Amino acid sequence: MILRTALVFMISALAFASSGFAQRPFTAKDDVGLALFEYAGIGAPGGVIKYSPDARYFAVVTERGRLDLNAPEDTIWLFRTEDVLRFVRHPQLPGAPTPLRLVQMADDRDGPLIENVRWLADSSGIVFTRLRKSSCCKFHQLYAADVGTHEIRALTPEDQDVGEFDVHDQTHYVYEVNAPLPLGAPKEDPRAAIALTGKTLWSLLFPTMEQRLTDFDAAGLWAVIGGERRHVLNVGAYNAPPYDSSLSLSPDGRSVVATLKVEHAPVELWARYKAPPGYEKFKLPLDASSYYLIDLANGSKRLLVNAPYGMNQDWHSYLVKASWSADGQSLLLPNTFFPLDVADPKEIAERESHPYIAVLRLKSGQLSRILALKAGLDKERYAVQDVRFEDDTTVVVDFDRSNYLPDQPPAAIFHQDPQGNWRQIDGTEDPRLAELPIKVEKRESINQPPLIVAEDKRSNSSHLIWDPNPQLKEIELGLAEVIHWKDRTGFEWEAGLVKPPGYAAGKRYPLVIQTHGFLKTQFLSGGIYTTAFAARALAAQGIVVVQMGWNANNFATPREAPDQVAGFEGLVRKLAQEGLVDPARVGVIGFSRSVYHVLAAIASTEHLFAAASVTDGVTFGYLEYLQGVDTGLDRDADAINGGKPFGPDGLRNWLARSPEFNLDAVKAPLLLLQPGPDSVLADWEPYAALRYLKKPVDLIMLPAGTHVMTNPAQRLLAETGNMDWFRFWLKGEEDPDPAKAEQYARWRGLKKLQDENHGGTKEKGKTAAK
Repeated sequence: MILRTALVFMISALAFASSGFAQRPFTAKDDVGLALFEYAGIGAPGGVIKYSPDARYFAVVTERGRLDLNAPEDTIWLFRTEDVLRFVRHPQLPGAPTPLRLVQMADDRDGPLIENVRWLADSSGIVFTRLRKSSCCKFHQLYAADVGTHEIRALTPEDQDVGEFDVHDQTHYVYEVNAPLPLGAPKEDPRAAIALTGKTLWSLLFPTMEQRLTDFDAAGLWAVIGGERRHVLNVGAYNAPPYDSSLSLSPDGRSVVATLKVEHAPVELWARYKAPPGYEKFKLPLDASSYYLIDLANGSKRLLVNAPYGMNQDWHSYLVKASWSADGQSLLLPNTFFPLDVADPKEIAERESHPYIAVLRLKSGQLSRILALKAGLDKERYAVQDVRFEDDTTVVVDFDRSNYLPDQPPAAIFHQDPQGNWRQIDGTEDPRLAELPIKVEKRESINQPPLIVAEDKRSNSSHLIWDPNPQLKEIELGLAEVIHWKDRTGFEWEAGLVKPPGYAAGKRYPLVIQTHGFLKTQFLSGGIYTTAFAARALAAQGIVVVQMGWNANNFATPREAPDQVAGFEGLVRKLAQEGLVDPARVGVIGFSRSVYHVLAAIASTEHLFAAASVTDGVTFGYLEYLQGVDTGLDRDADAINGGKPFGPDGLRNWLARSPEFNLDAVKAPLLLLQPGPDSVLADWEPYAALRYLKKPVDLIMLPAGTHVMTNPAQRLLAETGNMDWFRFWLKGEEDPDPAKAEQYARWRGLKKLQDENHGGTKEKGKTAAK
């Protein structure tokens, strides 16, 4: 253990030390160009390390921004396990393992381009979906890459947007088809009247935004059996829940398990199933979907469990796909409620309280529970990466520890006793992985960029196998640390703090607070997401940066915003008392949900922030409320603002609680970085109100793209925009780039306006070109 730990520390020290080896500061371009294993705001489905079933290979997938191509570059890298084992046992010999680029794509401006990467059952190849564009449509196509020949072959036709799939081999697979997205606006008859009732404002103004082709006859469930393609169910008969569908092909290839909407579901009975802890306040509608068995020969469907699947009420375990036993007689259901068809009141209450990982014996119909799921705000919540049968009476559960309980065991093993009960037995590692002579894992922390490390189990020694970002050795990163504080409500916060390179104790630095989540297991380069956040690039400019999450205890209630403001205030107070930051020079960045939190903060706290920036989020304002009719935004807005904004009482609550009605109190200059015209319209209300009130506000429309930004140029503009904004307002500095002259002339005008609003107070610091 001592040797292994020493070697790991040596790896980190040699590879990522930010001392004498540094040559230049970290920039926004460096952040955009980082190769990441978990990207686009999501983890890696199935885990970062994807072993082939025969364990001869493992694959990893990376994405990085290519500014030279203005596209994300996605790559499937292939390692031979034998080569890695040879290296860790004989590291003194030349020939470190070099991964093979099995698939590499950078052919669209937005990503991710490669998704749903899985191995074929015989280990001969890898299947995945790829983002494509034809002459008319945007869609996802299913592909297979052969490990031996490196040939890449399309398994589905163009213009069929593939969602979920399952593949045994290249002649036996199933997949669902959605109507593709049109690339151009549909042509309307100028002589015809158009009924808009029930449609959203966005579908009228931006007709190509997520508006799929209508009358797409190919939609539904498809199967390829023995090389013959057939349309098993049309879209009417194959009514899968959006985003959480699943397909699991039987061992004999004759049937598939899918999650589908239940016709004539007993709504009143199923409404008794509880939401996860803390999610009761959201009052989410019933998702009456459940597991079905579909015969691929005739399309007949059979309901497997007379209860909703676990995604009802948002019981996120992140795994829905069922798993078959080898003989095809049993199913592992990773997320299902149990029917309420028992008499015992205690058992009924237990079944109502949460879903389970469960085993279904198909012949007898016996449903037995293995493990109760924990989700929502439960402190012991977890995510499931995979479940499978080791044998007919042994089940392995592999956990995804990237977000929750990272220090807990990665797997649990359960055995069914003669009475039919499942009990956990010894073992905390998947038996298939335990048999291997090496342990391969991603190694990452807030200070350590992601890399692949292998441990030789015989000698307990660890070795760096692959560094996807060797360029960072030439860059001064500064140091990050995990910090904690308690706010005035008693809530305990955890966040990541990045100090500027060359940090000097006793010096008070400007502070920028970044929002929307924190993971201590993630390298803190930009932020928790790749939209607008620029932690180390800001730190390289002499600014302390804190990446923080949120207090979700009172989400979707009138306490949501005050809870977040209390966190902001507690953080600034803590760092100011420690002498680390100047409380008069604090900025904040909001994105998505935290746009609302930032707007609420600057509208309710007069002196907390010296500058603020928001990008592409919700405001829970009146204009957004009316624009969002029929979109579901009204549910959260009503709960947060104390009712509907109609009638004396409802309007009075909105006037008191909605930030947009209190923007007259704003002192901090606000930057809005909005991707595309639809985002500009969505957040137009705070800009227009502040503009009308003659308060410093700047609205910049970035190129359109994804909500979690994946386009390199868009990401660079957002990060650079925030860097410039906070250097200007917190440090009085301007970038001398002549291309930015107009920007700074505009901001100096805003500074003059701010000084006038404050009674002609003089600028605290000189504007300097650096």
